Amino acid sequence: MNTIKSKNDLMPLLIKALKANGLKITEKRQILLDVFLKNPNTHFDFDTLYQEVKKECPHYGVATLYRNLKIFVDRGILSENVIGDKKYYELKMFNKKKIHAHLICKYCGSIDEYYSPDLIRYIKMID
Repeated sequence: MNTIKSKNDLMPLLIKALKANGLKITEKRQILLDVFLKNPNTHFDFDTLYQEVKKECPHYGVATLYRNLKIFVDRGILSENVIGDKKYYELKMFNKKKIHAHLICKYCGSIDEYYSPDLIRYIKMID
């Protein structure tokens, strides 16, 4: 179930959010956002995300990706989830996903999202 508006609807909103946060709208930031918009239900680890942005921009550097991920996480555009010993990133801003947990297959490493009314109730109790 794709719970995010289409890519064409969200890019202008994300650009507006970047500008509102005093950030420049660079080609590399747009490429990074575009990867998330094209893959709305994907949880990217750094290496996979790096491969994806390099497809669009062969000169996209490791330091640039780290820097942009930190900026986007700090501004609430992306969420960063630590699962095991890896960090995974997903679109957070304008994402209408329900509160969810991440389940990881111990055989193939795939990540699935788990939704439950009980989970939401427990999370709200903790907050």
